[in-house]
Amino acid sequence: MTCPFLREAQVKYCQAATVRKLIPLARCGRVEEKCSSGAYTECRVFQDRPVAGPDAGPCPHLAESLMQYCGAASVSRFVPYSESLLSRCGRDSFQYCELYLSMAHPPAPSDRVDGIPLPGWLRYSANHMWLDVTEDGSCHAGIDAFLSRALGPVERISFVWTQGEHRPAAILTAAGAELEVVFPNPMRIVDCNIYLRANPARLSSEPYTAGWLFEGVPSDETLRGLMQGAEARAWMERELQSINQFLQEQSPGVAADGGVFAAGVLAQLSRERSCALFHQFFSPYTGERRGR
Repeated sequence: MTCPFLREAQVKYCQAATVRKLIPLARCGRVEEKCSSGAYTECRVFQDRPVAGPDAGPCPHLAESLMQYCGAASVSRFVPYSESLLSRCGRDSFQYCELYLSMAHPPAPSDRVDGIPLPGWLRYSANHMWLDVTEDGSCHAGIDAFLSRALGPVERISFVWTQGEHRPAAILTAAGAELEVVFPNPMRIVDCNIYLRANPARLSSEPYTAGWLFEGVPSDETLRGLMQGAEARAWMERELQSINQFLQEQSPGVAADGGVFAAGVLAQLSRERSCALFHQFFSPYTGERRGR
């Protein structure tokens, strides 16, 4: 699948010029200039690098190529057609592009468990990370809405790994505390969402779209122990019961919102209780402790 904003254009350019300027061909016909007529012999670039060519034009240095560009971008950047599949635009990954999200405004996921969004097409780890594996063999990972609600506004984000074969990890600063989130299985990381460094709030407000953390290439090990569909829904229901029980036993004064724990609950707890809650629900070893 390709991005709906991906456009094609036939361009012409001078192969002999020091700086390659790509000029889209007019749909109603080509504009006559030195390059397309016999006047090309008067061009300084041609005079510096003369080659045999037709007397009436076009210039032998004039070339044409099919390019692609983003129709949503304010400035068109032409990419050779042969390289378009290497970019996010020509793959399923376009769904996580900042421009696509800002222009297309995809609907928020409708699947919810007691008010917590839980998109059914994603896979989830026991420590509340999600993974989206697309048909083209790439994947994206981030934190789910349960974890983002517990964190509240994120003030800063630092990526532990930006490329290579690792368990993806990031350090999030929320309410002045630094917390490490780790996807429990390894993948080959190819990119990170560096836009979050300038606007980390999107990690909490849009965890499944603009708040994604890592892009990578999955292996069989990457998918190990992840939950999806009915299994994920039943797990989320248990998690909501468990965190409410934890708060009632450990911090009975913490408010809830209609049965769901309060947004930014980590900031409302003491340092010791906050660390205990984070370790219980969001540690990369959570699945091992709970027997998954």
